[in-house]
Amino acid sequence: MQPKKIKYYLLGLFITGMILFVVLQFNSSNNIRKLIKGNEQLLQELNVKNELQKLQTNMAKTDSKVRGAVISQDTTHITGIEAEIAIIKADLKEINKIVKNDSTEKLLTQLYYLVEEKNNFNLMVLDTFYSNGKEAAEKMINNQKGKRLGEAINGILRQLDTTRQSEVNRTTHLIDSSGQKAQSWGTILVIFACLTCLLAFLYIISRIHRQEQLIEALDESQRQEKKLAAVKEQFLANMSHEIRTPMNAVLGFTHLLKSQPMNDKSREFVNAIENAGQSLLEIINDILDISKIESGMMRIEATSFSLRSVLHSVNTMFRPKAEEKQLQLTVTIDEDVPDILYGDMMRLTQVLVNLTSNAVKFTHEGEVHIHARKIWAEDNSVRILFTVSDTGIGIDADKLNSIFDRFNQAEASTTRKYGGTGLGLTIVKQLIELQNGFISVESKPGEGSIFKVELPYTLGESPAEEDNNYYSDNDLYPLHPDVRLLVAEDNKMNQNLLRHLLSSWQLQFKIVNNGKEVLQALDKQHFDLVLMDIQMPEMDGYTAVQAIRNERHSTIPIIAMTAHAMAGEREKCLQMGMNEYISKPIIEEELYKIIQVYIGKLPPRELPSALHHPHETGAQHLINMHYLHDLSKGNTDFEKTMLEQFITQLPEELALLKKAIIAEDIAGIRATAHSLKTTVAFIGLEEHLYPLLDPLEKLPENNYHLNVIAGQFNTLKQLCIQAVQEAINILL
Repeated sequence: MQPKKIKYYLLGLFITGMILFVVLQFNSSNNIRKLIKGNEQLLQELNVKNELQKLQTNMAKTDSKVRGAVISQDTTHITGIEAEIAIIKADLKEINKIVKNDSTEKLLTQLYYLVEEKNNFNLMVLDTFYSNGKEAAEKMINNQKGKRLGEAINGILRQLDTTRQSEVNRTTHLIDSSGQKAQSWGTILVIFACLTCLLAFLYIISRIHRQEQLIEALDESQRQEKKLAAVKEQFLANMSHEIRTPMNAVLGFTHLLKSQPMNDKSREFVNAIENAGQSLLEIINDILDISKIESGMMRIEATSFSLRSVLHSVNTMFRPKAEEKQLQLTVTIDEDVPDILYGDMMRLTQVLVNLTSNAVKFTHEGEVHIHARKIWAEDNSVRILFTVSDTGIGIDADKLNSIFDRFNQAEASTTRKYGGTGLGLTIVKQLIELQNGFISVESKPGEGSIFKVELPYTLGESPAEEDNNYYSDNDLYPLHPDVRLLVAEDNKMNQNLLRHLLSSWQLQFKIVNNGKEVLQALDKQHFDLVLMDIQMPEMDGYTAVQAIRNERHSTIPIIAMTAHAMAGEREKCLQMGMNEYISKPIIEEELYKIIQVYIGKLPPRELPSALHHPHETGAQHLINMHYLHDLSKGNTDFEKTMLEQFITQLPEELALLKKAIIAEDIAGIRATAHSLKTTVAFIGLEEHLYPLLDPLEKLPENNYHLNVIAGQFNTLKQLCIQAVQEAINILL
């Protein structure tokens, strides 16, 4: 049966049931009425029978009184005789009234006549008794007239009684028949009601069962949907990792290649490779952003920020590109717009960067203008209207409604000519809607475009000035007054690297060794951003970030730093509460860009030209100094410090690893192998040592073979000894 027709079958069944119920009820009611009518007739017949007996009794009583008075000559016997005769007449009239019908009309007429004659005869006997005496009265009595009248009356009464008895029998039969029919129809009605209830119950049970099946199917569908979503997220994580890893290598080696002497043609090719790599990374980021928004992983993190600093950063970021295209890039803010706002600075920056990037990309001459003004304010709430206008190629009117759709651009040729995924404006719109804002666009072909973004904010509070005595800690470098970073890292070589990088960028920072010290530092001091290692002693990065988010309810940006290269690590960090993820070994440009985006106060960097490194020769078989050279930018003291730290730290970590292997301490083996991966990465030993360290870092609990592990350790030890010797040779 088709689902669409079932309702008509049910309706027909319901109507049929109702008709049958009405018919049954009608027949049952009809038989009950007959039963009631039969009972009334039976009562009437009994009443007639009673009246006939009463009439017969009264007449016999009257006749007896007359005879007694004549025979005994005692007139006291006939006292009240007239009243009794009147009663007989009244009884006769009552009988005539309740019995009269076609079959008894003649008998009633005869009875009325005979009773009247009998009464008159009795009165005549009494008159004769009073006037002529006893003998004359006895003579009248003995002439048999009174007897004949009495017999005739009794005969008629018997006929009436017989007739009434037949009527009583017929009525009784009718009552029995009606009662039986009423009982039968009542039984049928009860059976029908029971069947109807049973069918309704079975139908309801079947519908409930069907509903339960649908709920189970829905639950299974939801489970499958979640499973597919997890597969999708895992796929995106794998794709992100697998693409980012070679792309980082491509961009890294491209950056190194740019620092080498080359002719103009070669430099053009290298620039093309770098631009293509950056474009590919932007595409990957767009795909991941839209995936995070759709899966609900994109969170709005509100914090106090400077609006003018954000706009200044956007202006600084795009000014070189605008000047390259000979465009005028201007940023204006109305005076009544408050500077310190409370909201998601990162999402605002992402929106403005995306819109400004499009404006610069699609404008060949003229200007790009960014303007901010206040359009509404009440108490401590405001709504800010951001306008990004340009004099670029513009958009056709029939395309305006679709430019915010995914993978959609104004023209089919736009992607080929300008590049991009068509996801940028989709991401912008959804980010704005996540913040309860609105976006609109006005444009004409050849005249440019105007994007208007309206976002709600509350007034923020400026960070309180910190106590300068706190910066007496020798791990904190007071070089830039506007930026304060907290670095959580337990590896000494990583600490030296981050000291070198952050100091060279003129940033204030404090270095701590574990998650507990992170929480203590945040309780004492305001920081703009946290660089958080994942694996640390006492309290790891995951535990620390959950304490920051759930217990302290802080929205401070937290960047995860980990040597894990497993797929999905970035998404895991984001789910745990991190804002971004950077893998080790740390790429200088990538770290600077992340800090620049989340802080919003750092200008673009001008990289120094590459210097010649006399220590790098073809004699080293293991150590590769490219990464360290790239970080040092010719700072030989920094390189020397890192190599000395390596020579000191590597034997210590090997000793810890050996101790854990002998003790069969699997957790200790994993942790030490992870730390060793960071230590050896600085001098390019990944290719040689990671194949030995990865199995130790992922060592399973139930598959520990001491001989195998010892063999791996001996191989690792020999390579490390060779690497240490090479490092010593470089320092000499």
